[in-house]
Amino acid sequence: MRLLTALLICTFCLQSASWAQNQSDRLPSSVRLELNRRFPGWKFAEVSPEVRQFFETDMIGKSPNLIDGDFDGNGKRDYAVLITHGKARYGKLTWPRSLLIVFLRKSSGYRMHVIKEPNGEYLCLARKGEKDFNYDEQKEITYANDAILTGILEKGGSSYVFEKGRFRSFVSSD
Repeated sequence: MRLLTALLICTFCLQSASWAQNQSDRLPSSVRLELNRRFPGWKFAEVSPEVRQFFETDMIGKSPNLIDGDFDGNGKRDYAVLITHGKARYGKLTWPRSLLIVFLRKSSGYRMHVIKEPNGEYLCLARKGEKDFNYDEQKEITYANDAILTGILEKGGSSYVFEKGRFRSFVSSD
């Protein structure tokens, strides 16, 4: 019984490590190098079994913590990653600190934007021209560029749009 349990744990760990490596391979080398330089020891954010199941059945081929799109509207491929790095604290409680890191492609490389404590446990992409609802302003919107969506499974989510040189967020799912 112990051997079976150990084998199952090893199999899960190898699948997770292999999956993380495959995700990392989707990033340009300059993005990986910058992540390693600014956030040594960073990891892709862990997702719950429910989120993993959602992506395996409903979001086939998509990643819960890595998306690409044209977030600033310049026609170049940008990347957004949901990572953990360091610890967040509240009193005596600690937990892995989540960061949403966005790399906007410019003519001379990538410009990094760091969004601390994003409101969500996974990422999705909203394409330019898609309609959505901004609950903060209580109005329907149309995305001017691709947008980053963060979600909390079956609870809600937020949109991050690039405007006037920075990312602005609003509740887009309730």
